[in-house]
Amino acid sequence: MAGLRAVPAAFLALLLAACSGVDRPGVPATGAEKQEARRLLQAGAISRQRQLDETAQHASLARVVRHIRPAAHRVCQRMRGANCSAILTLSPIRSRDKQINAHVDGSHRVTMNAGLLAAAGSDEEIAAVLAHEYGHVIADHIDKRMEDASIGALSGLVGGALIGAVICNRSHDDCMGDMVQTGGQFGLGMGALAYSQQHELEADYYSALIMAEAGVPLEAGERMLMRLARTKEGREGGYGQLGMAMARTHPANDERIARWIANRRALQYALSTGLSTDAALASEARRRALETAAAETRWANPGTGHSGIISVKKRWRSGAGEACVRYGWKSWQAAGRAETGGEETACRQAGGPWRVR
Repeated sequence: MAGLRAVPAAFLALLLAACSGVDRPGVPATGAEKQEARRLLQAGAISRQRQLDETAQHASLARVVRHIRPAAHRVCQRMRGANCSAILTLSPIRSRDKQINAHVDGSHRVTMNAGLLAAAGSDEEIAAVLAHEYGHVIADHIDKRMEDASIGALSGLVGGALIGAVICNRSHDDCMGDMVQTGGQFGLGMGALAYSQQHELEADYYSALIMAEAGVPLEAGERMLMRLARTKEGREGGYGQLGMAMARTHPANDERIARWIANRRALQYALSTGLSTDAALASEARRRALETAAAETRWANPGTGHSGIISVKKRWRSGAGEACVRYGWKSWQAAGRAETGGEETACRQAGGPWRVR
């Protein structure tokens, strides 16, 4: 019977894997940034964590909340996120749990564990985690996860019944019931996990937006991710009992750190230029893509949360002596996960302006 139970599990795993591609806000990491993240993880050395007693933990969290909560509320309102009022009305609390973790409950209240507050190296690192949890609130991930779990459970029940109808026979009275029950249980769990890793990356991006709004150095988020990667919880990466990558609750450490680096750099570039509109940032990224040898040029707007990428496809010189570039572009909205894109060709004579053909 154990072999029969594995059938709906495998069927549902393939089904959920096939439909789990979700566009995420922010910019993707390049191969160089992924290599950089792996080198950082292998380097080992990182500043020692603070040794905070219970009173100091409360004081640290209170300082961070006063600084981060108003910034998170402003970001939420600008992006028309969900649960903006909960950010101001529900104060984060400290639990005595020694596990290095933080979470958001069904009412959108944030809890920061004592283990996490003790593990952080600075108030800025705690700010990165609190901003991440507010990212979950803004994106309404808790409600979305419950919806995904319900859909997964229903799909599992249907899948188990269909498979049971094929493989069960009258000599096994419990076969159909086992198929339906196993399919429903597996679907419930896999539905909840289906977009969990994407949600974590999305919350990381919101964290960077909130930190930029609050004036907290974005490098603090990088340090916190590095610190978490060295904990037992970080090394396990949220694997489920199946021990499969698709059953993880969090992305792999190198993927997550590389993506943070990519978004940090894009946001810091925008802040350094003073450009504030999506059109201006996209135009500047296009200019850099056309005039440099970079294969990809990214932009992110700390004001709107929108982002984009210019990908160079081909460079050549025309018969008339023009320098030409074929490039693709994509842009993403922070709220709603809407994506737009296309391809264009631009050419110019030496010293002249680029003209799109």
